[in-house]
Amino acid sequence: MTEVRLTQELEEQAALHALGVLEHDDRPAFAVRLQGESLPLRQAVTAYHAVTDALADSVIPVVPRAGLRERLLATVAQEAARETAQFERVANALALNAVPVAPRASLRERLLARVEGHIDVKLDPLKGLTFVKASEGIWQEMAPGISVKALFFDPVSRRATALVRIEPGTRYAPHRHVEAEELYVLEGGCFCGGRELKPGDYHRAESDTEHHDTSSDEGCLLLVISSPQNEMLR
Repeated sequence: MTEVRLTQELEEQAALHALGVLEHDDRPAFAVRLQGESLPLRQAVTAYHAVTDALADSVIPVVPRAGLRERLLATVAQEAARETAQFERVANALALNAVPVAPRASLRERLLARVEGHIDVKLDPLKGLTFVKASEGIWQEMAPGISVKALFFDPVSRRATALVRIEPGTRYAPHRHVEAEELYVLEGGCFCGGRELKPGDYHRAESDTEHHDTSSDEGCLLLVISSPQNEMLR
C-alpha cells in the first residue's frame, strides 16, 4: 500500500492547530479536512497534541510577579528585533546579486511568525529611528571584488540602501534596473553609464535602464539605493 504523505502546508497547519495559533481564516477549511477521510492529517494533529500536552504537563504552574510577563516579552521582542535586523541586513546584501525567486518559508519560520502575532507586547526602542554605525553591520561579498553592507530595506518601495565597495580593477556585471537606482560616490572613483564619477558625484538610473560598464580602476566606496531584484544581463 502506498504511503500517503501530507503536503507541507497541511503539516504546518497541523502544528499550528495543536499550538492554538492557526490563522482564523484557515480554521474552517482545516476543520473540514480534519473531520474528513484524511487519516494522515488526524494522525499528525494527534502527534502534535501529544507533544504540546507533554510539554504542558511537565511545567509546574506558577503565578509570576506583576509585570514580569511584560518585561520578559519585552526582552524577547528586543532580542528578536536585533536578530531580525541583523538577518535582514545580510539577506538584503545577498539579494542584491540574487536571481529573483519566491522560496517557500520553512516550517520553523512560519511557526515563529504566527506565534509572534499573538504576543501583545511590541518593543520599538528607537521609535522609528534607524542607526547603523560604521562599526556595525556585516560586509558580504556579492561578486569577486565587490562587497556590500546593507543599511536598510524599505518593504513598501522594495528598495535597499547599502554601502558598496568596489576593489581596484573590478568590473560589475551588466544589469537592468527594475526600479530607479541612485548612487553617490563617497571614496575613490568609478566609471558608470559612460561617465567617470569622483567623490561627491551623484548618479541616478531610472527603471528599465541598463548599466553595462560599471567599473573602477582605483577602487571606490559608493552609497547605493536600489532594488535588490535588478535583472542580471547575460
